[in-house]
Formats: sequence, C-alpha cells, structure tokens
Amino acid sequence: MTSDEKGFRFDPAQVRALAAELALTGPLTVGRIADRLGTSSRTLQRHLAGQGVSLRAIVEESRLEIARVLLCKTDLDVQEIAARTGYSTPSGLARAFARWTGCSPRTYRKAGGRVVRT
Repeated sequence: MTSDEKGFRFDPAQVRALAAELALTGPLTVGRIADRLGTSSRTLQRHLAGQGVSLRAIVEESRLEIARVLLCKTDLDVQEIAARTGYSTPSGLARAFARWTGCSPRTYRKAGGRVVRT
C-alpha cells in the first residue's frame, strides 16, 4: 500500500523543519529531504503540490534562511556557506542571494544582516 492509498500527506511545516536540519549536516537538496522522509523526490513534490506548496520553494527558503544565519553568526567564508546550502559554487549562492535580498552575501554580512539594496 502506497502513501497515496493510505491518504498520507507530508506536512509542509515538517518538510521545512527537516530542510533546516539537513542544511546543518550537509548540502540541502530535494533528494536528501525525500530520502529522509522515506519517499522519492517526485512523490514528495506531488504530495506538497496537492497542498499548494512547492518543494523547490521550501528548499530555496531554507537555503536563504540558513545562508542568512551563517553569514551573521559565523565567520565561515562564502564558499563554505555555499557548500552547506547546496550550491556547487560561491557564485551560485551569490546570484541566488542577490535575487532574494537585492545584495551580495558579503554586503549582507558587512551590514550586520540587514538587507542593503545595491
């Protein structure tokens, strides 16, 4: 019997919490979240979409929050923060971070965690 047949739904809040937890132990990816929940990426995406939630959006929100915390609370360099948030390069993190906040990770850190539009 599949989770569909049981009527089981993944709770978006549970998925968000798990995403935050996983980001602290390695790169945050859709596959790691699904594996931890004992399902496939596609099944998890389908269940969340049925609730009007995008798994990709959850991952991106979690990445942003973890990056913000790491930039403000640690001395980790941007390369390490990129790796911890699931980006293969610091430039990938920088582009995403600028899209989210309007400034670079370095500018955000220098501003003490305030969003600075550049």
